[in-house]
Amino acid sequence: MKLQLSLEWFLNPDHLPMIAGIDLGWYRDAGLELELLVPDDHYDGLAATVSGDIAFACNEPLHMIDAHRPGLKALGCFFETDGGILLQRSAGQRLLEGGTVRLASPVAGGVTDAIAVEILSRWCQRQGVAFDADQVHIEEAGFAHLDNLRAGYDGAWLCFANFEGVEARLAGMDAHFIATHDVGMPNFSALELFTSERFLAEHGDVVATVTRLIGQGAQLCRDDPAQAAAIWYRYSGTQATALMDAIIADTCPRLVAPVQRDAARWHGMWEQFDRLGLSQVDRAGYDALYR
Repeated sequence: MKLQLSLEWFLNPDHLPMIAGIDLGWYRDAGLELELLVPDDHYDGLAATVSGDIAFACNEPLHMIDAHRPGLKALGCFFETDGGILLQRSAGQRLLEGGTVRLASPVAGGVTDAIAVEILSRWCQRQGVAFDADQVHIEEAGFAHLDNLRAGYDGAWLCFANFEGVEARLAGMDAHFIATHDVGMPNFSALELFTSERFLAEHGDVVATVTRLIGQGAQLCRDDPAQAAAIWYRYSGTQATALMDAIIADTCPRLVAPVQRDAARWHGMWEQFDRLGLSQVDRAGYDALYR
């Protein structure tokens, strides 16, 4: 059976739990052929999964609540990191002095922007400084966060500690990494596996097998980061670099195994954003993702 799984953006080591099983033939041995798709837009995979055009997608749990997507089913988390805003230190000082900052984001507008503003508001308040939402300007500028900062942006939003955090550190960039936990917000920088209500009902055994093999891939990478690195370079067809070695080493301990449906895992995220008026999904809608 041929299956397609859409990523949330470009192929990277966060996806090693799927890559491992493809590279090592686990899906073939189970009578499955799994293809990973790189979407044109961050939300394409979720839409294609709900419509039934593809079987699976992965994306951040934030996207379970930033829009109502009837028919989407959450299957479990396979990766979790610290995430938030990478802010040039000089820009952070300007913000604290009442100035404005310009953030690059893979997606802009609506709830996503509002959460970035909330993070910076709390960051300023924790340092005893007044904040106004008009101090922050967010522009959609793709996923090349470090390139965007080098091009003149003051900061980047929706950054992962194991990727941009590692890259910024190795590059010697003078920047704050403001993670959600630093400002008292629940984490949502992770990857959840999704399918559709219809595919789950019609192919529950396939869903169970894919979920199990992704968890198996995550555990292999946690247990043997050196093998994970070899798998990554073989599958991606890229040459080893010090940066990618460091990213893989930081990523492997953050992979989650086994992959299990767990409504409690992101309930705190939904609850806080609902309280702040930032969730587009009510409690029944959230619960439906896991039924």
